[in-house]
Amino acid sequence: MHNWSIRFDALLALLIAVLFFIMTLCLTFLISHRATDRLKEEVGTTLSATAYQLADKLDHYMWSRTAEVNVLRTLPTIQQPKNTEETRDTLQQLQQQIPDFSWIGVVAPDGQVLASTGKILEGQSIKERPVFQQAQKKPFIGDVHDAVLLAKLLPNPSGEPLQFVDISTPLFTNGKLTGVLAAHLSFEWAKEIEQSFQSSTAQIKDVEVFIVSKQNRTVLLGPEQWRGKTLPASFLSGNQAGYQVSTWKNGQEYLTGLAKSKGYKSYDGLGWTVLVRQPSQVAFSDASTLKTYILIAGLIASLLTALIGWFVARLLTRPLQQITQAAEAMQHDPLKSIPYHKGIREVEVLSIALRQLTTTLRYTEQERTTYESLALHDALTGLPNRNGLSDYLDLLSLKDYNQVYLYLDLDGFKAINDQYGHAMGDLVLIEVADRLQKSLRYEGMVARLGGDEFLIILNEILSLEEIDRYGKDIIHTLSYPFVLNQHVLQIGASIGVAIRSSEESIEHVIQRADMALYDSKKHGKSRLTFHQ
Repeated sequence: MHNWSIRFDALLALLIAVLFFIMTLCLTFLISHRATDRLKEEVGTTLSATAYQLADKLDHYMWSRTAEVNVLRTLPTIQQPKNTEETRDTLQQLQQQIPDFSWIGVVAPDGQVLASTGKILEGQSIKERPVFQQAQKKPFIGDVHDAVLLAKLLPNPSGEPLQFVDISTPLFTNGKLTGVLAAHLSFEWAKEIEQSFQSSTAQIKDVEVFIVSKQNRTVLLGPEQWRGKTLPASFLSGNQAGYQVSTWKNGQEYLTGLAKSKGYKSYDGLGWTVLVRQPSQVAFSDASTLKTYILIAGLIASLLTALIGWFVARLLTRPLQQITQAAEAMQHDPLKSIPYHKGIREVEVLSIALRQLTTTLRYTEQERTTYESLALHDALTGLPNRNGLSDYLDLLSLKDYNQVYLYLDLDGFKAINDQYGHAMGDLVLIEVADRLQKSLRYEGMVARLGGDEFLIILNEILSLEEIDRYGKDIIHTLSYPFVLNQHVLQIGASIGVAIRSSEESIEHVIQRADMALYDSKKHGKSRLTFHQ
């Protein structure tokens, strides 16, 4: 029987070890795949969002230029170009303000140019050009094309082929067509926007941007070797998230985020597609590293789990009765201990496990203390909340010297929430908390009372001039613009100040500071008021 018992122990230990090993490997495999897929999804979403932002900038720029042409056509000198020189001056003023307009001209109903910037093409006919033909009845915006008539007439320092976007609109007088206002918009502006955009996304490694026309899927702007070439239709249709993984002609695989031009307000857009691509090897490098790390960690964890399982199996098949009795005795008498059995290794291992359990309980107690500390701090800004402030004030109540209480409320914060949303408001609050912490040059603390209200307590005896200077420095610091998510935001701050006397309660001095804050708000905001 003893031999059979030993064989059963070994078999049970081996079975538990194998089961733990298989389960841990399966869980590790699933977790690693889920984590890496999520990371890849985040990278793809980032590229898609980048493409969308650039497409939006392009549409907004084209809408602005189109609106300017529409405004220009309403001027009397354009509607009825009786004085050629006066009409030309009007056109050239617009060109000086917006140099991206390479050429602007007023064209007669027969296609002859009456007046234009730089006198270019004046007296010549452009009736065969789309910029004139397509604008007989309604405004026309043409896609990017190479210069035809103006190629040799306009300066071209770069030597590259000139490309234009046509913007034209009919001119009517009493319902009768009296001419066409035509403009050629240099496509160089798109290059400037692309360069600016690449500078702002320089932290994304090896990113390339493509602007592709709707007609023939031609690359209008992008890497030099791709300009003018046609992209496959499959490259311009991403998944619902706006990105895809595809293999390009060079045989390299890229993660490509895309967004299509949808126009802006009255501008319907030209249907351009913006592609932002990054080599898959670069884009997914973090995901590959994470997957490898998780697999290695999972393998180690599975081996350790299998080893623990083996020990547990051995412990379960040995005389646990003696250990149980000893444990029950220890509940009534802490001086009791588990009996030591010389030569019985299983009992020795269990003793070590119990000591480890005691250590674990100690760590658990430390974690409980940590969670209690978290309950005293604001989850958004990390500053002490009302609970943390209460604990701090309990300590202050024992001190016999004066403290300075500055009750602070943000000016203009509600407008930011209304215009940009609460997520942007949260970013502003985080930045405000950071600035207040960095501005705390005296002994004391900064707490967030809720919303956009903060309380600063200074535990030093300061003169009124020092307090006034410190408060105004805070107002100046918070009035400095916040640059968040490519938005420049401006807020202010109003402060109420109360100085606690030795016999005054803390609740009362805070109430006085709040009243002083109300006076600051009442008398114009962005100021500091002392409660007398």
